[in-house]
Amino acid sequence: MKTLAIIAALALCGSAAFAQDNVKAEYEGKLNNIKVTLDFQNAPIDQVVDYLREISGLNIFVDGKVRDKNLVVSLKVTEISLRSIFGLILKPHNCDILFKDGVLQLMTKEDVADKTMKMEIYDCRDILYPVTNFPGIDLDLNANGPGVVVTPDMGDTGSEIPIEEMVRSHTGGRSWEENPKAVVKMQNGLLVIKNTPEVHKQVRRLLDLLRANK
Repeated sequence: MKTLAIIAALALCGSAAFAQDNVKAEYEGKLNNIKVTLDFQNAPIDQVVDYLREISGLNIFVDGKVRDKNLVVSLKVTEISLRSIFGLILKPHNCDILFKDGVLQLMTKEDVADKTMKMEIYDCRDILYPVTNFPGIDLDLNANGPGVVVTPDMGDTGSEIPIEEMVRSHTGGRSWEENPKAVVKMQNGLLVIKNTPEVHKQVRRLLDLLRANK
């Protein structure tokens, strides 16, 4: 009986996670596909959010730290995505959106980063350490671009650079300096990273590139 109860509990947890994933996919679809026309002048953020909530059918929550900024929206656009609307409204005020607990939440960028940060350990023992900075290769991981870009650099002399330093230089932008909770540390060939999912993607691309060129 105890075993059956455990199995049932695990099944319920799995079903809840699946349902949550479905809701998240629905929200992502609406953010990308719903086209919005806005014409607001000096409108309080709550008024704009009420309108976006009504036309999208999304549950939208404005975090207290965002509300404390007393945001006023002046925006006139035609037929752009709901995601772009939020970007235009929030990014100038260092805020962003996050889907969590079945709700689209408007939060400060710091809080979004804090809530999405996770720790992963990468085994780098198969990569030369320190890693050789290979002649003819320049690394550029741009968060706004395609990720890893390899461009010729004939002036590179092949000096050795530790993996930890390469991660700081080519991934995560300024997050390593600006977010006190961000971690990058190499120990016994294992690279410990704590940062957002997007930065983890950049780290994986960098390590794959190093492996391909070792």
